[in-house]
Order: sequence, then structure tokens, then C-alpha cells
Amino acid sequence: MKLSRDICRSTPRFISQLYFAIAILLSASTASIFAAGGAEELNPASVPGRNLPYPVFTDVTASAGLQPTGFPFGNLVWGDFDGDGDLDVFVDNHYNLPPYLYVNNGNGTFTDIFLSTGLHKIRDRHGSGWCDFDNDGDLDLHISIGANGGGALGMKQDEMFLNLGGNQFSDVAPEAGVINTWGRGRSVAWGDYDNDGYPDLLLGNLATNLVLYRNNGDGTFTDATIAAGINDLHYVEVAFADYNNDSFADIFCTDVELHGTANDLLMKNNGDGTFTDVTQPAGIPEINDGRSIAWGDYNNDGFLDLFVSRGTEPVKQSLYQNNGNGTFTDVTDQAGLGAISNNRAAGWGDFDNDGYLDLYVVNSGTDPAGKGPNYLYHNNRNGTFTDVAASTGVQVLVLSRGRGAAWGDYDEDGFLDLFVTNGEDGTDYVEGPQFLYRNAGNANHWLKVKLVGTTSSRQGLGAKVTVKVGRVSQYRENNGSSGHYLSQGDTPLHFGAGKATTVNRVTVKWPSGQTSILSRVPTNQTLVVTEGL
Repeated sequence: MKLSRDICRSTPRFISQLYFAIAILLSASTASIFAAGGAEELNPASVPGRNLPYPVFTDVTASAGLQPTGFPFGNLVWGDFDGDGDLDVFVDNHYNLPPYLYVNNGNGTFTDIFLSTGLHKIRDRHGSGWCDFDNDGDLDLHISIGANGGGALGMKQDEMFLNLGGNQFSDVAPEAGVINTWGRGRSVAWGDYDNDGYPDLLLGNLATNLVLYRNNGDGTFTDATIAAGINDLHYVEVAFADYNNDSFADIFCTDVELHGTANDLLMKNNGDGTFTDVTQPAGIPEINDGRSIAWGDYNNDGFLDLFVSRGTEPVKQSLYQNNGNGTFTDVTDQAGLGAISNNRAAGWGDFDNDGYLDLYVVNSGTDPAGKGPNYLYHNNRNGTFTDVAASTGVQVLVLSRGRGAAWGDYDEDGFLDLFVTNGEDGTDYVEGPQFLYRNAGNANHWLKVKLVGTTSSRQGLGAKVTVKVGRVSQYRENNGSSGHYLSQGDTPLHFGAGKATTVNRVTVKWPSGQTSILSRVPTNQTLVVTEGL
């Protein structure tokens, strides 16, 4: 919008200045309306006062009260188990060493309360996963056991810890019917595959069959592996996710070559309690050597894409773009993710709150001492990624092998922080450093969505959340964040909002078929959405 020079010349100076001020405001407002349909547009992230395009991370392990070393097999799981609104974290120490249960003190520090909780002191633990399996409003914990005493392949008993409140837990696995007794347990995945409102449990095992336990809704489980048609499948890493948006949780499996030769497997949920192998028609290549499964809609098209990290020998990781028609396309090289390295944990998270998912990948290295640089792939918002791990401070070059990693906003400032674990394996198991990296943030805004199911499971497992900000719609599925090399990311669901102070719309599609819609929601808050309200 422009003002005539003649009007300016014939108008007193202060009125002329007023005209110009109004013109500038109207011009900026008009541009915003045309660009974003009347809502604020997402802008690239920037750190005020610095010439840095991304937030930086600071190692706060010591100041947060965390132990500097441990030997987690990778199982690092965030979860607010005491219900006070901030994230706690369970970190296993594997190989018959005591684990850590860090309760968040709400002031940037943690206290290890493991010895006073009723959790078993020494077991050969591997995968772990928080889930409110009894729908009573607090998180319970399942732990997959490798073998009793850490010995060879053989009989063992998993642990299912019921949350009793007051930071106390009780192992109810035997009476719940969750035994998983043969082989060596690995990954843990929770999901309501039959949409009955009760979370079910899927377990990956080393050199033996995976196991699916159906939740009976009365505190017990039934082994549904054969009935579901997924028996005789030997996989280490498993994860639930609804890849085709039909409101039923599907299963993806991968297996590292060291433990077998099974190729990646995609099992479609038929909606009747059974699954069908659709790997080939879905366009998933016949590749094995997988370590970690990370589902996330990196291109904001409303369909979950799939990243698979791979090891034990240096191999190329895989990014599969969801075509929205039940098929996938391998876009690894086009996206700039074709690094050849020995990877473990991987997880999606919008660390700079610009509205697009970024990806963190742990590198275990290729020499006997590890020392592989980890990757933080920033989403360029055009289908490609740039590794910014070194410049943001999370490359983690240590004399040990990288293991687990998971995003979680532990200090409740709206920016995702990062926990990374390390440890050496082989003949002698050696503890390695563990790091809590605090995200310094930037000027971008955010929104977190906490789901409370009523007809659906209390956690809202399987619910789909879309947050529309300007012309950008971000999509997340509440699938428990499982599959991150025995690690588990954070809930509530986290969305970056760029410069917007209000999001246009929040839509939640519940597994029950109900839909919740909220409009004009202010950012920089945790929004609680209850099913049916």
C-alpha cells in the first residue's frame, strides 16, 4: 500500500507520519493474510542476538544430578510416572548392574530413587516401555529380560511393574500372564491393536519368536501371537504405527544381522485381530541389519514416514517416504540421509520448533573403541536434511559405543532436550558416559498436547493429532514412541509453532472414532484434550 506524495506534502508533518505508520501496518497485515490465510505463518528459527540458525545444547548431566556413566543396552525411557507434570526417566544399566529411576524434582534436577521403589535390583535388562496398561491414570513399566543372571539363551521371566502410587511398584508379570520365558528379550512396544480401549504389548526377542499379548481389560493378558497370525517371526526391534491411516495399529519389525537374517517386515492390521505381511506390495526393500525404527511425518503431509537405522557393520540407513496410498518410496539419498555408519537409536523431534520434524541418530562407530559421531539432521523443509550435530553440541565423540537416545522436554520450557547413552559390549562389558543435553531454545513458540482417553485407552494410544498453524499442518500419532533401539521418547506430543502465538486448529481423531476439535489455541502451553469433551 502506497500514499500519494501530494497528500503528504499538503498534510501537517505529524499527520503525514501517521498516514505512513498506518500504511506500513496495513501493508504488513495484508501480506500476512495473503501468505497465511489470516493466520500467523511459520518462520525459520533464529536465536535472538546470535548469528546461529539453530538452538544449541548444553551438557547438564552433572548439574542435573545424573550419574556420569552407566551401561544401558539402549533402554532409556521418558515418562511422567508420578503424575506431577514433568518427565521422569528410567535408564537401565544392563548386565546385572543396578539401573536408575530418576524422578524429576521440577527445578532442573533429578534424584535416583531406584532403591526405594520396589524394582528388582539386579537383572539382565534390555528393552523397557512406560504404559498405563490398567487405565488407572498412572504409568506402569514393562521390562524385557535377556536371561536370568545374564547367562546364555534360555529360560527367563519378564518384569511388569504395576504403579502403586507413592513411587512404589510391584512386579505383576506372572499373575498378569506375561511370561515371555524363552530366549532373550529385547524391544517393548505398547499399542491398542484391537481398539478395545486397553493397551496391548508386543515384545521383540533375540533368536526366538516375537510375542503379542492381548490385554483382557482385567489386569491380565492373553498370548495372541498365533491368533494374530504373526507367529514364527524372529525379530529384535518391533513398533506399532498406523501407516495407512485406517485407525488400526500396524506392526513394523527389523532385525540386526548379528542376531539373524530376517528382512524388514511390515504387517498390516486387518481390523479383525489379525495381520497380513504387506512388505513387498508396500515397496519396502528386502533389507536386514536394522537396529532402530522411527515413525514420523517429516514432510507434513498427514502420513507417517519411516526411518530405519542400521548396523552392525557400516551400512546405509533408510528413509521411506509414505506415498499415502499404502506404499513407500526410498528417498534416503535424495534426503541427504545416506551416511554409511554403524547406527543404533534414532528419534524424530522438532528441536528448533520451526514446525518440521528433525532426526537424531546415534552412531556406534566402527573401531573397537567406538568414537562414531552422532547425527542431528535438521529438516530443511524441502524434503532434505542437513547434519548440524557438531554446531549444536550433540555430536558426542566419546571413547565408547553409542547406544540409546530419546527426546524429552524435562525442564518444561517447550524445547526438546536430549538424553544419550553409551557403553561398550563384547567379551567385557564396560560402562560408558551418559549425557543429558539441555536445549537452549530460541524465539519460536510451541504447543504440547496431552491426551486423556475415556472410551479409548487412558493414554489415547493410537490417537492422531493434527495441529494447523498458518498453511502448515503437523501430524503426530500417539504410538508410544517405541522402536528407538529399546528407547522411548516423550509424551505429551510436541509441536513447534514458529513465530505464531496462536494455532488455527487442533484436531484429535481417537481410536474409538470420536473427534475432538479446538480452534484458536494459544501457543506455549500444554493443552489437555479429553475424549468426548
